[in-house]
Amino acid sequence: MREVEVGYGSNEFIGSGATRPGAAPLRRCSISKVAESSSISWRTTAVSFSIGEWASYPALVFLILDKLLEPIDHVRFAAVCKKWHSMSKLYNQATQRWHNKQLLPMLLIPNQDKDNDRRVLYSISEGRIYNNIQLQVPFKRRCSGSCHGWFATVDPTDQGVVTVTLRNPFTKANPICLPPLNAHVSVYQPSYYEHYVPKVILSADPTQNPKNYVVVALYRCWFELAFIKAGQNAWTYVNPAAISYGDVIFYKSQVYAVTSFGAIGSLDVYGTDSNNPSQPPSIKLLTPRKPFRSYCFHAYLVESTKGDLLHILRYYVPKDGAYRFRNRQTLGFAVYKWVLNDEEDGGSTAHKVEVKSIGDEALFVGDNHSISVLASNFPGCQPNSIYYADDFLSTSPLSDGDEANDMGIFNLEDGTITQHYSVKTNTQRAIWVVPPFNGLC
Repeated sequence: MREVEVGYGSNEFIGSGATRPGAAPLRRCSISKVAESSSISWRTTAVSFSIGEWASYPALVFLILDKLLEPIDHVRFAAVCKKWHSMSKLYNQATQRWHNKQLLPMLLIPNQDKDNDRRVLYSISEGRIYNNIQLQVPFKRRCSGSCHGWFATVDPTDQGVVTVTLRNPFTKANPICLPPLNAHVSVYQPSYYEHYVPKVILSADPTQNPKNYVVVALYRCWFELAFIKAGQNAWTYVNPAAISYGDVIFYKSQVYAVTSFGAIGSLDVYGTDSNNPSQPPSIKLLTPRKPFRSYCFHAYLVESTKGDLLHILRYYVPKDGAYRFRNRQTLGFAVYKWVLNDEEDGGSTAHKVEVKSIGDEALFVGDNHSISVLASNFPGCQPNSIYYADDFLSTSPLSDGDEANDMGIFNLEDGTITQHYSVKTNTQRAIWVVPPFNGLC
């Protein structure tokens, strides 16, 4: 049996026992030339192969696959032929590289050839655009949500009503056309109908859970809440109670929402009677209505990799001294953690704790369902940082403008902002997405 160590980021094999100053972390692969069998030895530091006719080069294949940072590259590699697919599958089974692991989001951006229905992906780890992978996600100015690899697009109908369609361009899954949503699109700005459904999220992947998923939408100009369960033919509208919402996520089997003044509320959509429109469900506030002395009015909720409920505040400044409400850019972010306190009566309240550092985590916010990952798992991903896309929506886009160009990376340690993708002035918004990937298993 011959052993070789395959180094991440190297272009060479290093014999067993050799060292190389400054080398990248190494993975040791053991290759056994046994002609008639094929097996994988599950060990912490070594993988044993007996792959018949492939025994002469599986380590080289491992080296190549190690250097492919994005799951979508592994899919492309596996699509070349049956042998390459088998080796890709063997690699992912042996290394468990993608098993039960949060993947790094990619940025869905407009196609440069001006095809309004097709988008391309930008990899932040590699800093390049995948022009040869074009995804059909039809929207005019913005996509209304990204969650579990699915996108939410909005189409207008009559009398201010819109329809929401869920699409997964990565698979052959059929689009899911949801019932009409009463978004009350203004007759004075009908071309901005997509602004009236700012965010749509899903509790689960409809492909894997076709009968057990929930869709939640922020809708109307002042962002009210509605939800619909798989198989239902009408939306359930949450009692607005004179409250507008800024963001919403699924957290610990419930829906958590943040109001425009920073209050946090929860709703048990699974235990709610959706068949009684005369008694709409209500959000249960867990905090005072105004828990902050001053608030930014633009915020996100995200579950950290540790399971904490984080509240991300986004602050803006006028751009180039311009007065227009839309013509502004991100100044920075503040992070808080909400701690839920159970009460004896079965309810709960929450108190906030300011977070100065999120350590090894990186957060991805925008029109997508907010995401947190461990940066150390992904080359090129910056820790203690917030990756943000432009998702600001004016209530008067005709007068304020609707240019989408405010994207970047905010470092919590030093407060600096750098760019992840330089976008030219374009009314089509970019959005974070996590392409679905099962490790080819």
